[in-house]
Amino acid sequence: MSPVNARSSAVPKNPVNRVVRRRRVGGRSARVVSAVLRNTLEALGQQGYAGLRVDEIAERSGVNKTTIYRRWPTRAHLVIAALTDLATPPVAVDTGYLESDLRATFMTATTLRATAVGLGVVRALIAERGHPEVDRVLGELRERHRAPARCVLEHARRRGDLPRRVDIELLLDVLTGAVNARLRERPGPLDSQWVGRVVRLVLSGAIAGGRARI
Repeated sequence: MSPVNARSSAVPKNPVNRVVRRRRVGGRSARVVSAVLRNTLEALGQQGYAGLRVDEIAERSGVNKTTIYRRWPTRAHLVIAALTDLATPPVAVDTGYLESDLRATFMTATTLRATAVGLGVVRALIAERGHPEVDRVLGELRERHRAPARCVLEHARRRGDLPRRVDIELLLDVLTGAVNARLRERPGPLDSQWVGRVVRLVLSGAIAGGRARI
C-alpha cells in the first residue's frame, strides 16, 4: 500500500522411527498434489465448475479418486485449493507502521489473471455465478484475500492508530476494490508506489472522518 502511525497420529517413541516415517519433501505425495491441482485448473477452465468431475481429474492425474477425496472431501474444497495454489492470498505483514503494513500486505498477493490458465478459470467462474457451490468458492477466496488486511486494520485500531469507531469492513471494501480493479486492468505485478498512494488516501480519510465524529 510515508508511514501514518508508528507502532494457513501419535508420535513414535523411537526417534529413529520418527525419521524413517517422515514424508520426503518433493516425494510422490507432493507430485500427486501438484498434478491434481494442475489438472483441476485445466478442467475448470475448459469445462466450467458444473462440468468438473473428480473421477476425470483422478484419471488425468494417474491416481484413484479416493486419493483425492482423502485430501479434499468435496469438489468445492478441491477447487479452492487449486485456485489458492495458483493465486496466492496476501499475508499480513507487521512492520510497525500501519501504512507500511497495509502496503506490504497487499504486495504479497498474486492474481488469477496473471496466466492464461488463470484467465480461463476466471471466465468460467464468472459465467457460473449464482451456482451455490461456485458462490461458496468465490466467497471463500474473497475472505482469504480480505482476512490479512483485516487483521492489520484491527490491530491498528486496538493500538490507537485508527479511530475506535472506524468501519473496518468499509475500509476493506475500498482498499481491496481498488487493488482488485487494478489487477483486472493490469494483470502484471502491482506497483508498490501506487498501492502506497491508495493506502495513504484511504487511511487519511478514515482518520479524518473519525476525528470529525468525536
